[in-house]
Amino acid sequence: MAQKHWILTANASVARLFERTSLLEPLIELADWMHPEGSMLASELERAPLGHSIGGRTGLAPRMDLKHRERLEFAHQLALWLREAVLAHSVEDIVLFASDPFMGELLAQLDPGVQKIISLKHSLDLTSLPVHELERKVRVEFGV
Repeated sequence: MAQKHWILTANASVARLFERTSLLEPLIELADWMHPEGSMLASELERAPLGHSIGGRTGLAPRMDLKHRERLEFAHQLALWLREAVLAHSVEDIVLFASDPFMGELLAQLDPGVQKIISLKHSLDLTSLPVHELERKVRVEFGV
């Protein structure tokens, strides 16, 4: 059975997952995710006034930035999906390209089993590239 290598490109509002079994094979898009809240302005996301909140705690704590919260939510969603795929033995190797700061937020959400099979990661947003350009770029510049 051929090994499955995945390339995940992601930013705060879009993620695309590609697969290939060897460098000689073309990339095949397996899945994509949309999280439009990740590209909204904070004012569009606002549901409550900015400031501090007790929120059941004894002291005041600053509210989490809404854009940050949306990025974390999307990162968590992707991390859960990847965890299930790894547990199902659907993939042997993952290459990760994600925008900054989304890369750090995604890595922080990943299960140790998923982190273990990440062979390469770059803080680079490739989500908008057509598949033929993405394939050329990752093959030529990163040897993937």
